[in-house]
Parts: sequence; structure tokens; C-alpha cells
Amino acid sequence: MAKKTRSLGAVSEPQGFSEGQAKYQAVPELPQRWTLKVAPDGRFVIPAQARAAMEIGEEGKVTAILENGELRIISPRVAIRKIQALIKKHDKGTGSVVEEFLAERRAAAERGD
Repeated sequence: MAKKTRSLGAVSEPQGFSEGQAKYQAVPELPQRWTLKVAPDGRFVIPAQARAAMEIGEEGKVTAILENGELRIISPRVAIRKIQALIKKHDKGTGSVVEEFLAERRAAAERGD
């Protein structure tokens, strides 16, 4: 067990067995949840904190996706960032992504896919 040493009122820990180990990595942020009241006409209010996190602009437009009974709402700004991340993930870094895509399509057409 490591002993704590005191120096001018400050507490310091001597070096222990954890030197050289990878730094602690934070757990990904957990989803935030709200209970929303749905009016008889189907309307509900998205809390301000959620609207800010969703980056809903002044135009106030979102896309709603219904999948397996679950409603997902995404703003255009967040959708664009997700698409950009997807494209970046598949970018081979060999030039124009459009040219790469067209080349892949041409090759598939020649194969009869």
C-alpha cells in the first residue's frame, strides 16, 4: 500500500504501479431522456436543451424516422455531419470521392452486378 506524504500542507501520492499504463478513457456520453407530454392532436414540445444539442436551426425543420415503433428525429445539420463522417470513413484518399464512386459503379456495371 502506497503511503501518502505531506509537504507544506499539500497531499501528494508517490509513484505507484500505474505509471506507463494507458490513460483513463471516459465512457461515451449516455443518452439523455425526457418524458414528453403528447397533446391530443399529436403535438409535443422538444425541450430547449435537446433542441440545442440537436442543432435545430431557426428554420425549425427536422427529419422524423419511424423504425420498429421508435421515432427518431434528426436536424439537417446533424444529418450532414453524419453523412460527412460516413464518407470520410470510406474515403481511400486516392483522389475525388465522386470519381472513386463512379469508377466502382462502372466496374460493377461491367461485371453485370
